[in-house]
Amino acid sequence: QQGVDGDASVHDRVLWALHISGMDDLLKFLASAQVEQQWALHVLEIISLMFRDQSPEELAALGQGTAGAEHGEDTRELESLRQREMAEKRSRALQRTSRHSRFGGSYVLQGVKSIGDRDVVFHKGLHNV
Repeated sequence: QQGVDGDASVHDRVLWALHISGMDDLLKFLASAQVEQQWALHVLEIISLMFRDQSPEELAALGQGTAGAEHGEDTRELESLRQREMAEKRSRALQRTSRHSRFGGSYVLQGVKSIGDRDVVFHKGLHNV
């Protein structure tokens, strides 16, 4: 009878044991399977007893509180990542020149003779030589 305020009641411990054993999955299967429709009222009674000490307002607040906080945190994280990506994109755009020179230039290849006695004159980029 001397329990701590945060201590789980017997009812909570039974529900936790049902969850650990996988019995809650079995109840969900029985409730949703068409061929097991004969057990529907029994499953409904078990579920109503599981939620016996809970108020609907508390259950709704618990479900939305965690999901809402996680959703808000995810949204803020995605927004910061998007802002960082946009800043990187802008910095890369500023580093590039806006005009591209298509003139590759002319180069004289010394030591390589053309048809005559002169050196070869090459009119494309050196990477293609």
